[in-house]
Amino acid sequence: MRLWVGNCNPRTLLVTFSISITTTKLWDSNYSEYQEYLYNRICEYKDKSVTPIGYRKISQIFNEEGLKTPRGSVFKNNHVHSIYKKGKIREERINREDIVEVSQPIIEVLN
Repeated sequence: MRLWVGNCNPRTLLVTFSISITTTKLWDSNYSEYQEYLYNRICEYKDKSVTPIGYRKISQIFNEEGLKTPRGSVFKNNHVHSIYKKGKIREERINREDIVEVSQPIIEVLN
């Protein structure tokens, strides 16, 4: 049984393309456990409460509990605001969608 009818001319093809992937999944968190704890507590008061609590009140709660800022200071409303704002930016960056770009393939016949 013949599988080929006519001339069998094997061809060698060279396919060239590029893939570019931009991701934020490769870096490790530089937040300490304490910073993560403070951010999560602030989010509970700001996002998960029926009536959100203000930054000044959160700082008063933290001071009553004896908590300090990551640098060891007494909490003020600007510290709470900064931790919350920077934490939101960090979450946005970490949860960003990956960007995958594939170029048009170039096919060349090599003889």
